[in-house]
Amino acid sequence: MTAHRVLVVENDPFTLTTIVSSLQFQRIMVVGQALTARDALALQPTIDAEVALIDLDLGVGPTGIDLAHALRDHQPEIGIVILSTFRDPRLLAPGMPIPPRGAAYLSKGDINDFTVVASQVVQAARDPLKPRATPANELPQLTEAQVDVLRLVADGQSTQAIAEARNVSTKAVEQTISRLCQLLDVPRDSQRNQRVRLARAYLELTGKVDEDGG
Repeated sequence: MTAHRVLVVENDPFTLTTIVSSLQFQRIMVVGQALTARDALALQPTIDAEVALIDLDLGVGPTGIDLAHALRDHQPEIGIVILSTFRDPRLLAPGMPIPPRGAAYLSKGDINDFTVVASQVVQAARDPLKPRATPANELPQLTEAQVDVLRLVADGQSTQAIAEARNVSTKAVEQTISRLCQLLDVPRDSQRNQRVRLARAYLELTGKVDEDGG
């Protein structure tokens, strides 16, 4: 069996080491490791990686999706697997670009066994441009507007402030918040409690707090 060659990009050193060890246990060859997008791009010409396994949130600077597009610019058929705590990449920042063609997006909260990640890496190596049917999560399909309003609510912004930031009416914001409560199963309650619950839902979806309260 051919050992597929992988570049791993993760800005947390401990997590990087854990991912590398897990891939090696699955008999996948890690030919490069990087903590930043810049380091990954510098490594790319020297390692002949078939797949890049990239964390979405790389800290200040380019995101994992930005890096994925840059890697593809230099190597059009490199496989891309993006691994993240964020259930939806749009939760990281406004205006997130679409991942490259064939990229797999995996939410860490949906993965109980690292073999799921290894399987996506192997599939990306074999057919890097094929659309991926990645493991589905239970996140409702949110629109760009809903994602933006959810982020602003979690940031503590008032309805008026959100309306001004989005250049819409306060009524439109209230309607979006009401719809978010329905989609995210937030009970109808006082406005303050709804906002607290929505903020918690946002933190759960970004992996900053688990659904059991940890």
